[in-house]
Amino acid sequence: MRKLGVCVVLLVALLGVARAQDDGEDYEIHISSKLLELKPGEKAHVELTSGEVDLQGFKLTVPDGTKALYVNVLAATADIDLALCDSKIDDIDELEEQEVAEAMTARIEETLAFTSDDGLKAGSYVLYAGSLAAYEEEVVSFDVLLSFNDKPKLDAPTLPFKPMAGLTPLQRAVAASVMLYTEEGSGGSGTVVTPTGLIVTNRHVIEAENGGVLKQAWVSFAPDARKLPVQTHIAKLVFESEALDLALLKIATDLDGGPVEKPDFVWLPIAETELDLGDEIRCLGYPAIGGSHSLCSITLTRGVISGFEMKKDALDWYKSDCLVSAGNSGGTAINGKGEFCAIPTETLHDPDTMEFLSYIRPVQALPKDWREAIRKDLPK
Repeated sequence: MRKLGVCVVLLVALLGVARAQDDGEDYEIHISSKLLELKPGEKAHVELTSGEVDLQGFKLTVPDGTKALYVNVLAATADIDLALCDSKIDDIDELEEQEVAEAMTARIEETLAFTSDDGLKAGSYVLYAGSLAAYEEEVVSFDVLLSFNDKPKLDAPTLPFKPMAGLTPLQRAVAASVMLYTEEGSGGSGTVVTPTGLIVTNRHVIEAENGGVLKQAWVSFAPDARKLPVQTHIAKLVFESEALDLALLKIATDLDGGPVEKPDFVWLPIAETELDLGDEIRCLGYPAIGGSHSLCSITLTRGVISGFEMKKDALDWYKSDCLVSAGNSGGTAINGKGEFCAIPTETLHDPDTMEFLSYIRPVQALPKDWREAIRKDLPK
């Protein structure tokens, strides 16, 4: 079975001279011939059409005595690559020689930080910004904000949905379905199951490259089904089970590490009863195929319970024809009442026949101590 995580393309793509498209053809990466001015404290808005201009260059000057340089990317509609160079480049092949720092905004609102310890010196630099993972002719927009010595003070994001009492069952499911990213650039989906911010997801969503688990993930909520998710919080690991491929996280801080005051998140109740053969199931999550790589709006698919897999007379898996894709991992499956009933986890796919079968972990498989922790955080 293939686990449904989503991995972010790393910035090493910058070192190539062409970008592969889905139809197998390549096209060249284009660099703007005109450099724009980038001043500290002033947002520069960028709008590029991929395939015409892929990287926009900005001139900036680092004053004497500067200890650190920070570049924030804000309100991006796609993954944004940043490359700080010591001079202007005319061709992507020159990047490796001229580059002094790089970053990729796989997590929204990420920062490129370059300090004197890294070799930052006073002088002139050129910052290149753009999306090298965008599709040809895709319009990409974002803001760039430069600051020296101190990170800029950004407006704190707020929860982008209505109070729970004003939501329909499906709107509530959308609001409780979150996108997760890790510091290693991997990610997936999750479900908020308590107003205090407990999140159920798959263990492999937060799995480290060395096979262990990462201790935190960045959480994004969808304003509504039509918009990109907004990153608002950081969640910490509470429990994990390699055998079940499940993890329980809890929203712990805002993006700056500050405490969450009076948490009151939209959450989904956990289904008490198991589904039967033929029952309808709907899956919500953030598959990469549903957007521009790691940035995508929420996607809903539906199907029925096609079968079961048992383990020691207990339900281990739902089998379903409900389509799930990479990035759906750890997401939300709801029953006809809108209750959280299962976690999309794996899929079997035959490339010759194009047949597929989804494996979805029932919430009844959650360990007893996890369920007790969830129950304690529910309204009395």
